[in-house]
Amino acid sequence: MSEQKPIAQQIEERFSALLLGLELAKQLSLCEPNEDQPAFATDSDGRQLLMVEKVARRDKKLNQSSHQSFLDQLQDRIQDEILIRLDDRLQDTEHLYNKLLGVHENLPDILDVMSVRAASIGRLEPLVATVSWLSTDLIKMINMPKYRRTNSKGKVIPVDNLRVALSFLGLENLKMVIPSLVFRRWIPQITDPYPSIKTRLWEQAIGTGLACKKIAQVCQLDEGHAFTLGMFHEVGKLVLTRLYFRLFDEVVRDAVHEAHEARMKEEHSALTELTPSGTGLLAIYDKYAASVSSRLIKRMDFRRVCIAPAMEEFAANLPVREMSPMGKVLRQGDAYNKYRMLKTYRLINMDEAKMYLRDLMMPAGALSLLKATDLRHLNLTFDEDQEAS
Repeated sequence: MSEQKPIAQQIEERFSALLLGLELAKQLSLCEPNEDQPAFATDSDGRQLLMVEKVARRDKKLNQSSHQSFLDQLQDRIQDEILIRLDDRLQDTEHLYNKLLGVHENLPDILDVMSVRAASIGRLEPLVATVSWLSTDLIKMINMPKYRRTNSKGKVIPVDNLRVALSFLGLENLKMVIPSLVFRRWIPQITDPYPSIKTRLWEQAIGTGLACKKIAQVCQLDEGHAFTLGMFHEVGKLVLTRLYFRLFDEVVRDAVHEAHEARMKEEHSALTELTPSGTGLLAIYDKYAASVSSRLIKRMDFRRVCIAPAMEEFAANLPVREMSPMGKVLRQGDAYNKYRMLKTYRLINMDEAKMYLRDLMMPAGALSLLKATDLRHLNLTFDEDQEAS
């Protein structure tokens, strides 16, 4: 009988599976499967099979098994080549930062300006204006039914001016709104055949950001820095996701060309059946994601938003007791949000949750505060007397 994995490893693997799809995560969270088999072979309507049908089905199954074995071998070869090329591409941090992630040159300055005590909308506006998509998204956001203003007669006041949009949101809200809009912009849009990746990566980022913000509040640390750290701590997964799907297409295309040139009809046909490997992508996440996030956050070269050292500690997987205060916030916020996401999808029980969270050294009062916190929405707050202009 195999030795049971530590609870933290079980939960991390289950959470990783959730990124690919709920059904896969459910399989990992189940107890022993039911291995009872029927005493005799039956078809889909329960009719007992004749011997000739049994033989025919057996032969079909063997042929399918042989073909699947061939596909599995090809998949392994494709994955090996992807890893070789991935190792090479990951060496170029500038390409990852500027091309794959697409960080605007003024983004670090925008976040830095918001974090200083003398921050003002006047200092922020010209920087935000240089990022055209961000300006557009902020104005669109303010005109959403949830946020738009009305005059004394109940008539909607449309906003088409960046200064007005920034003023209405206010600096404290913008410390959450801007990092979240940036992260959403970075999320890959094509992840077939795993469409849930986009949703889960967003839930992971926003939830960790909000959890870190609350824990930082308890610890009397900078809540804006903590939110940005939690929001950005998985940028490595965004880059790796883009890179993996591009490399899969590239490697398969090259393999198809080689098979065509060599007139290997069976291999040529089989290659067209392959799809990106979910387990292959998860293995890449596990090996590279945290370190790539650390490199990219360091590359942002913040002057005021002091989050790079904490991300470096997280990537090094230091024990909680050896981490800096902000490093602990990230470790705690990341783990707590994973617990909450698994709980939402009924993939963790209370005994598992207690064991998983027990060693995190959560500060006094943090768990009760987090329990009452919505980790899926920003829940912005506005002053009642705030003017729209």
